[in-house]
Amino acid sequence: MSNPLAEYLNSGSINVSGFLLTNLATLEISAAELTMLLELRYFRNQGNRFPAAKILAQATGFSESETYELLHQLVSKKLIAITTSGDGKDEYSFAPLIAKLNELLNQKQDAEPQVVQTPTTNQESISDREQTFKMINHEFGRMLSPIELEMINGWFEKDHYSAELVQLALREAVLNQVYNLKYMDRILLNWKKQHIQTAAQVEAQRERRQQQTAKPNEQNPLPKVPLFKIKKDQN
Repeated sequence: MSNPLAEYLNSGSINVSGFLLTNLATLEISAAELTMLLELRYFRNQGNRFPAAKILAQATGFSESETYELLHQLVSKKLIAITTSGDGKDEYSFAPLIAKLNELLNQKQDAEPQVVQTPTTNQESISDREQTFKMINHEFGRMLSPIELEMINGWFEKDHYSAELVQLALREAVLNQVYNLKYMDRILLNWKKQHIQTAAQVEAQRERRQQQTAKPNEQNPLPKVPLFKIKKDQN
């Protein structure tokens, strides 16, 4: 006969920082996002550093699509990151959240009468990124995986592509009916090599390409051939 108390104790537990709980609004962490953070922390303590979305959905009661969206939000807000551990396995890292808490704690210790807020420009940037993620989800016809979300986030954080440029790369991929991020990445890399950073520059490049391919006969006219009247054989 199983012992309910033993099962309860063996299931493990996690400690939640009071500092985190009292600064959820400042850190712009929603109740759903906090739930996902706690679940990720719990699974990590149990040895599962990269739980599947299906498992997280079963544990939290969220749908799989909601789970993917929450994971995306946590990555986009720099509350977690997807990294590779020493044994070569993917894992969810809490280093970004710890860094934010440490920064906030230092600011409060300095006793400055300021509320830590994300600058308006950054809020606009996050909004643009959110829209970009939603556009890719819609065009691909599926929810993006955590690895894909991390790849897109890398375009913004590491490669410093603008949301406008990523959206233009998505348009190119859709026009060519290629629905994968590697294709978009090649487009972005090609534009980077050509120092293309805006929609106007993308359009200018497209017009040049069309001019080069639309009327090849005009650019490479055929040589003029003289016409001769051929007399009929009068023999």
